[in-house]
Amino acid sequence: MTEQWAKQQREVDSYNLFFSSFDGLLGHKALFDLGYRLVGNFVTVADSRRQIETEPDFVLFDGETALLIEIKSGTNINNRDIQQMERCDDLSYESVVDFLRDAEFEGQFDPNNLSSVEPVIVYYSDFLDECRTAPGCLNALNELSQYCTVLSQGKGGVLKLEEGGFESSDLDSLLREGIRLPKLVDKKIYLTENANREILAYSIAHDLVLNNLGKDDRIAISPSDVIERYRHREIPLEKVRDALRFLRKIGGCRQNTDGMFVFGTHHLGNLLQVQTRLEQTRVRDYLDGDEASQMSLGEFAQATETNGGSEN
Repeated sequence: MTEQWAKQQREVDSYNLFFSSFDGLLGHKALFDLGYRLVGNFVTVADSRRQIETEPDFVLFDGETALLIEIKSGTNINNRDIQQMERCDDLSYESVVDFLRDAEFEGQFDPNNLSSVEPVIVYYSDFLDECRTAPGCLNALNELSQYCTVLSQGKGGVLKLEEGGFESSDLDSLLREGIRLPKLVDKKIYLTENANREILAYSIAHDLVLNNLGKDDRIAISPSDVIERYRHREIPLEKVRDALRFLRKIGGCRQNTDGMFVFGTHHLGNLLQVQTRLEQTRVRDYLDGDEASQMSLGEFAQATETNGGSEN
């Protein structure tokens, strides 16, 4: 397995593991039981007056407390982690109320009843155990905890409080005890934060195609369709084209002259082998230089119509 694929899978697993704490295990209390509802994932919460922009992975709200949650899968606490949570901690209540008011989410809550904004960061429990034995990492953890509450999680273990605490006594009590987490986690989130080509190809195959391909169906997807599906991630068009061409090259789809990539039931066998292929090689290594750099006339036309597809 390539190092890149292992890293991308660990990141995606961390998102889905946390997401499982929302409903929890049958017979065990979870965040949903305390009244929390998902406002959004991978969103932007901005404070124009203070010139702050934050991008939490998840925002939860129970009618009074808003949780701004950042999920980490790495093996260090860096300055970026600390700066992210410092910005979340500096957000004004008014900016969070404005965000909640503009968001569309399930739950009949009045954003004006917001009484607490809680920045939260989540690491894997095995990493935090090691972190506490390394003086440099422990110092970073102590600095980080000045701006947020720190939680840990692990498959088959619990989501629990490690540093800090919550104003809500019910939430604080639940997370000190720990929310039980499954060993096998349902995959509801497919992309990494930076939408690497490998995980993007996997996501297109499973999220866009296999999850929607019926017995007699075929699905036609353009690069702009992928960008729209993941519009909150600002994915460069070049990455989308490479991911789709990779799927075509392994026999997962065919490409029309108009730039559409067509997936049919006869492609299922190859689509189900996408992960195996990606474990062995990087997308850019699999594509030859000419194919990776060329764009069909159909793709070029779609690119000019796509606002979110330009390289940053």
